[in-house]
Amino acid sequence: MIGIVHPGAMGAAVAKLLDSAAWASDGRSEETRRRAEGLVDLGSVERLKAECPVVLSVCPPHAAVETARLFRDYEGLYADLNAVSPATAAEIGGLVPRFVDGGIVGPPPRRAGTTRLYLSGEEAPAVAALFEGSVLQPRLVGDASAVKMLYASWTKGTTALLLAIRAAARSLGVEADVLAEWRLSQPDLPERSERAARLGLDRGWRWAFELEETGRTLAATGLPEGFGAAAAEVYRRLPRSAGEGDGLAEALGFLVGG
Repeated sequence: MIGIVHPGAMGAAVAKLLDSAAWASDGRSEETRRRAEGLVDLGSVERLKAECPVVLSVCPPHAAVETARLFRDYEGLYADLNAVSPATAAEIGGLVPRFVDGGIVGPPPRRAGTTRLYLSGEEAPAVAALFEGSVLQPRLVGDASAVKMLYASWTKGTTALLLAIRAAARSLGVEADVLAEWRLSQPDLPERSERAARLGLDRGWRWAFELEETGRTLAATGLPEGFGAAAAEVYRRLPRSAGEGDGLAEALGFLVGG
């Protein structure tokens, strides 16, 4: 039986690909309980550590280190599959006796060809074997967190940049002119910017820390970390409770105050 902490949308989808998966319901929300339907509920993290030889951590990235601290005395294999920088992954690896670094690229895995699980570390093949033949494609690499961070730098970073550009255009009174030019030279950008608003309102609370981590990843190589920090600030301005009505107008209003 494989343990999962804590099954949100991604974690629950990953868990349901396993032959047998368990979670700990203590202190979790009703929403999480609904997502974990079909998994074995062991109640506490202590039971999870006692009964599961492998635990997969799939949680909001800002909680990755705190979650790992609960497993300092865990004798099994702990795989952190969260969107964190290589430096944060190394910190997590120093907290648990046996560690695999991982990163998931793509949506919650429900059909083949959409989602990859990047894994690194001496025991990474053991985690990869859990998903062989499933719709989640395991791939062994030298540094899973680095791959995830650099991928997110582009996908989530450009989403934030589009939102910031459109917000500035509206504030400066040239939104219609920018949109007209986009339609001539970059015809996919108007729709992408609207989608960016919907995604930002829905997931920005989760992405802010992740984008800070992309900045730290770039900084570790001597590159500017400001890209990630700026993208994180864009997402941080979008409250988690938002998302009803006109998503674009709502998002731009939060970014520039009207």
